[in-house]
Amino acid sequence: MRYEIRQVEPAEWRQSRALRLAALQDPVAAVAFARTYAEELAMSDEEWRGRASGDRARQFVAVRVDGADDGGGDGAGPDAWVGMAVVIAERPDYLSVNAVYVRPEVRGSGVAEKLLAAAIAWTWDRADQLYLWVHEKNPRAQAFYRRLGFVPTGESMASPLDPSMTESELVLTRGSRASLS
Repeated sequence: MRYEIRQVEPAEWRQSRALRLAALQDPVAAVAFARTYAEELAMSDEEWRGRASGDRARQFVAVRVDGADDGGGDGAGPDAWVGMAVVIAERPDYLSVNAVYVRPEVRGSGVAEKLLAAAIAWTWDRADQLYLWVHEKNPRAQAFYRRLGFVPTGESMASPLDPSMTESELVLTRGSRASLS
């Protein structure tokens, strides 16, 4: 299968919402998010529009383009969006990966790496480091980010959804992983 990796357009907020809600219902992926399915489902259309067109954030999406979706191969089918990565500029000097998700059927296919490559390239136009938080109960994500060159900062915090759990901060510094920069 072929996938196009690109930025989400503001008019695509409905597709973005559908993929985010799918991520929050995925029992493997849900641990990686700071909000619940119910919280996100309750968001207004205006809030979703704002997310898709935010000035402080960029959403990258992997769209199936080989005719395998239930549309005409144009990425219009509801299952054509197979992955996402979101980078937020929390401060001018602190950009962070806020959400990474790929549908179960494409995990291990390289889609996540391509999404992160796009997010990292966008970041390097703005900053020299990219941060993220990873949950202690998400060893697959921990291994994935370390494979891409992210290293622990030594910072940790209680998980937003379960304060008895811990999240660790990782950072990628420009030049530390040339294959994705």
